[in-house]
Amino acid sequence: MVLNYRNNKNEPTGVELDCRPQGVWRLVGFRLTKGRERRLESVMQEARLPENEASRVATLHSLGILDTPREDRFDRYTRITARAFDVPIALISLVDRDRQWFKSANGLDAIETPRNISFCGHAILGDGVFEVRNALHDPRFRDNPLVLQAPEIRFYAGAPLETPDRLKLGTLCIIDRVPRQLKSEEKVMLLNLADMAVEEMMRFVDVETDPSGRTAQTITAPEFFESIPDERGLSVLLFDIDDVLDSHDDVNSAISPGELFSGLLHDHFPTAKSIAHIGDYHFCVLLRPSKEFDEVLAINRVCSAAKALLCFVDGHESLSPFVGHIHYNSHRYESVDDMVRDANRMFLMHERQASVGKIDVKKFVKEMVGWRKTIF
Repeated sequence: MVLNYRNNKNEPTGVELDCRPQGVWRLVGFRLTKGRERRLESVMQEARLPENEASRVATLHSLGILDTPREDRFDRYTRITARAFDVPIALISLVDRDRQWFKSANGLDAIETPRNISFCGHAILGDGVFEVRNALHDPRFRDNPLVLQAPEIRFYAGAPLETPDRLKLGTLCIIDRVPRQLKSEEKVMLLNLADMAVEEMMRFVDVETDPSGRTAQTITAPEFFESIPDERGLSVLLFDIDDVLDSHDDVNSAISPGELFSGLLHDHFPTAKSIAHIGDYHFCVLLRPSKEFDEVLAINRVCSAAKALLCFVDGHESLSPFVGHIHYNSHRYESVDDMVRDANRMFLMHERQASVGKIDVKKFVKEMVGWRKTIF
């Protein structure tokens, strides 16, 4: 089998790879400069498959993120990473069955490469940062076409993109065309940035979807409000259970408070157009007005059920999970950003009430003074 390495314009780059048995790849030909080629035969090391490869790939596909357009919320991580490490290339690379696909690529035109020649295929096998200080001196990579021709990799460092259930879907990686070495604190920084990229990926899709459909779709607030159709009378109900510790009973101890509360919303708002989890423990319910449905009664029942089912922080038991509602009106809100700002303002007011409203004020001030003395 012969694979061709192509760029993001779907143009051939001149690299042809001939697959041989037992993980050996033969480099058939590559372009050195425009109009000038040569042929050689080399052997390089192909990364083995992880032991959890089947579940890893299944999880990656379930996210629905592969082959989606570039987005600024991911591109900002590669921009920040490239600048922080002073490298020409930074990538969010997702390792599929036979390819590595780039959700974001700063400084590189390609959208994917064969997995068999990828550095990231090696990086997902470990727990820490996988570093290649000089690819020309590393027998695993010195014959790699990504080293011998564009992008002419010399230095590579990749931090695994690891899900909460320890599946490594790809890497946040940095590439340079000169040899170098990361300091220990730089490796920690790269791992932290990778964790942030994973959190963004988890917001991309409902990672808690179950067959019963009782969990809330996990998306960002702008995505939720952008999905609202241009219909009169629609309202968005806002809920916040940020001050919840756990469930009251052992039966539900294995279920997260977010899942339990999502189930309550589905139970009491069966006609909702959508129910979404928009980060932290914030939830939105989109309703169409109906004379047959008592919205106020449903809100009261959800709040009562939540207090019976969930264990709130001491002093917050009387605080309602209901934050407020936003009546959609295209004349009132000129843009989605206006609706998001209004919702964020309401959530912020609710959280401020939770942080001080139900705590003895003198005790709160005393504790704050003591805390300030410990850090100043």
